[in-house]
Amino acid sequence: MASMSSRTAPDAGAKPQPSPLLKILLETRSAWVAVLVFSMTINILMLAPTIYMMQVSDRVMTSRNMTTLFMLSLLALAIFAVMGTLEWARSRVMVRLGVRLDRRLGAKLLSLSHRFEVEKIADGRRLLSDLTQVRTFLTGYAIFAVLDAPWVPIFIVVTVLLHPTLAVVVLGGAIVMVVLAYFTERTTRAPLEDSNNSAAETSQFVATNMRHGEIIEAMGMFPMMLERWQKKQDRHLLQQAIASDRAGLTQGVTKFVRMANQAIAMGVGGFLFLSTDVSPSIVFAAMLLSSRISGPIEALTATWSQLGTVAESWKRLDDALRHAEKTYSGITLPAPKGEVSLEGVFGGPPGGTNPFVQNVNLNIPAGVVVAIVGSSASGKSTLVRLITGVWVPRMGTVRLDGADLRTWPRDQLGPYIGYVPQDVELIEGTVAENIARLGSLDSEKVIAAARAAGVHDMVLQMADGYGTQVGSNGAFLSGGQRQRIALARAMYGEPPLLVLDEPNANLDEAGELALDTALQQAKQRGQTVIIVSHRPIAIRNCDLILVMQEGQVSLYGPRELVMAKLAAAATAAKG
Repeated sequence: MASMSSRTAPDAGAKPQPSPLLKILLETRSAWVAVLVFSMTINILMLAPTIYMMQVSDRVMTSRNMTTLFMLSLLALAIFAVMGTLEWARSRVMVRLGVRLDRRLGAKLLSLSHRFEVEKIADGRRLLSDLTQVRTFLTGYAIFAVLDAPWVPIFIVVTVLLHPTLAVVVLGGAIVMVVLAYFTERTTRAPLEDSNNSAAETSQFVATNMRHGEIIEAMGMFPMMLERWQKKQDRHLLQQAIASDRAGLTQGVTKFVRMANQAIAMGVGGFLFLSTDVSPSIVFAAMLLSSRISGPIEALTATWSQLGTVAESWKRLDDALRHAEKTYSGITLPAPKGEVSLEGVFGGPPGGTNPFVQNVNLNIPAGVVVAIVGSSASGKSTLVRLITGVWVPRMGTVRLDGADLRTWPRDQLGPYIGYVPQDVELIEGTVAENIARLGSLDSEKVIAAARAAGVHDMVLQMADGYGTQVGSNGAFLSGGQRQRIALARAMYGEPPLLVLDEPNANLDEAGELALDTALQQAKQRGQTVIIVSHRPIAIRNCDLILVMQEGQVSLYGPRELVMAKLAAAATAAKG
C-alpha cells in the first residue's frame, strides 16, 4: 500500500504539476466552451450601444427620419434581449458547474479532512470551506469579471479603427488601471492572507473552547479565555483593516482614472471632430468604448480581494488533492477470528517525534481476554490505537489474522473491530444510530448489542428509548451513560476483536457489573478482548496480562504467572 503520508507534490526544482482542481473543472469541457462562446458573443454585442449612438448621430439627427430611428431602436432592443438571454444562460451554466464541482469533490474532501485529522499529515479543517469559496466564486459576480476581461482587446481594436489618437488615449487609461490592479494585488496579498489565517485560527479557538464550556465556567476561566480571543480577533481585524484600506485607496484611484479617462476620451473625440473631418459621432463612441474597456478592469480591481481568497483556497485544495490515495489489492479478505500480532512495532501520535511504543513484539491468540496494565504514560493507549489501526506504526507491522492492517480497507476492517477509546466520543444522533455505527438500523442487531453491553434496560428508561438524542459528542448523557452506549456500539455485530481502553473509568457499580457480564459473554462467544484497566473486576476475567513500562512490554503471559511475578517484584521492592 502507498505510504499514508506520501504526496505527489513535486520537489523543489521539479517541473510544476498541473492543477488537480483545474483538471476536474475541465472534465466538462463542453460547458466551458459554451461559457466562452456566450462570453465572446456578449462582449461582441456590447458594441451595439456604440454603433446605435453613432448611427443615431450620423443618420437620424441629419436626416430627421423617424422610421430610421424606430428601426434602429427596435434592432438595438432585440440585441439587448439577446445579450440578457445569454447572460442568464451563462449564469445558469456556471451555477451548475459549481454544483457539479461540489458533488464531485465534496465526499472526497471530507474523506481527506478525516484522514488528515487522524494521521496529522496536513491541516484539512478548511478544505470544505475552501470548496465552498471556489464554488461561490464560480457562481458569483467575480467570475464574470474574469470572463469578460480577455475580450477587452476587441474594443481596443474597434477604437483603433475609429481613430489611432483616440485609441492611444483609451489604451493609456487601461494600462494605468491594469497597473493599479497589479498594485492592489501586491499590497493586499500578505495582509489578506494573514487576515484569513487569523480568522480561521480565531474560529477554531472559539469552537474548541465552547466544547470545554463546563470547565471554563466552573473554574472562572472565561475572562482569561476572552482575553486570548480578543488578542487573536484584534490581529485578524488589524490585518483585514490594512488590506481593506489599501484596496479602498486603489479602488478610489481606479474610479478616478476610469472617469477621467472617459472625460479625456470625449474631449479628444471633440477635438478630433473640430480639427479634422471625422464624424461627430466619434464623441459618443469615445465615451462608450472607454467605458467598455475600463469596466472589466475596474470590476477585477473591485473583486481583487475575493480573487486573492479564492486563489488561496484553490492552492489548498490542489495541495490536498495531490496527496496519494490509499491503494488496496481489491481482494476482500475473509472475516478474521481475532488473532493479533505485532512485529517490531514502534509508534506514537501522528506528527510526533518520539515514539511512545518501542520495539513491541507479541502475539495475542484468537478468543482470549488480555488485560493491559502499567503506570501512566507507559504507552497503553498508544498500543491499543496501533492495534485498532487508528494510528499507523512508524516501524513494524500490526496484523489481524496474519493480514497487515494497512492493506485492509477501513470500511471492510471496521465491522470486525469494536473499540471504546479512553475519551469516549458519541456522534450527534440517536442512541440507536450510535449503537448501529450510523449504519442502517437493524433493530435485532441494535438490541442484541445493547443486551450484550448490559444497557438495554438503561436505554428503555430514557425519555425516548432508543430514539433518545445523545447531543453533540453525547452532551445530553452522563459520563457513565456515554461509556456504556460506547460499549454497546463496540459490541454491535459481535466483532471478533474488542479493544476497550479504560471502559469502566466512569461506571458506577451497576455499570461495572454489566461490564463484567459483557466480558464473560464475549469470552464465551470466542471474541478476542483487549482491555486497558487497573480495576480488579476487569482483570479477573482475563486470560493473559500484558504489562507496559516506558513504552515497552516488560511482562506478558498467563494471568496467574504475571500476577505472581508482580507480587514478587513488589515484595522485593519493599524488602
